[in-house]
Amino acid sequence: MTANLPSVPGHAPRTYRHHAGVTSAAALDVEPLRRPLLITGPPAAGATSVAAALVASRPLCALVEVADLRGLVRSGAVDPWRPGAGEGQHRLAAVQAGLLASSFVAAGVEVVLCDVVRPVVAEVYRTAAADPFVVALRLPLEVARSRSAGNPLTAVEFDALHAEAALVPADAEVDATADLPAVLAEVQALWAAAGTATPSR
Repeated sequence: MTANLPSVPGHAPRTYRHHAGVTSAAALDVEPLRRPLLITGPPAAGATSVAAALVASRPLCALVEVADLRGLVRSGAVDPWRPGAGEGQHRLAAVQAGLLASSFVAAGVEVVLCDVVRPVVAEVYRTAAADPFVVALRLPLEVARSRSAGNPLTAVEFDALHAEAALVPADAEVDATADLPAVLAEVQALWAAAGTATPSR
């Protein structure tokens, strides 16, 4: 028999299946909760669009835009690619993103993180308790430049961030030169095969 047990107030409950004749907690099979996912890539790779589409495709899923967490620092904020304070604030935002991911998982909510990860920040995600599966979107610099109309970065900053993003280790890489549906399908398949997480509440 099946039972719907609420995990998050105000949202559709996750589905549990009860095996006849078994009364222990192990008798409840929870619909698998996917491991946290981190989408990264250089500027103009489309990480934000991919992350948003992934979240929209799941029944209960949070989107953590790490740029929004950096934006919480309203006084004394420094661009994340600036040495010193900028890098420190980016690392702080990555730490907070990991904590949010762990909290969402504990409550039975899937989570997608989105960030332009640089090598100095990559280790924060690698050592986070949330253990996100990292998918890097890759594309040539000239393609990224062609997509960058309206980007606030200078040409030098844009090129430097693109070069740094290529050095970030990832669990999987996806060609971001394809159209959004193709990129989304590939990332979906990777995420589905990346393992599961266990709610604790």
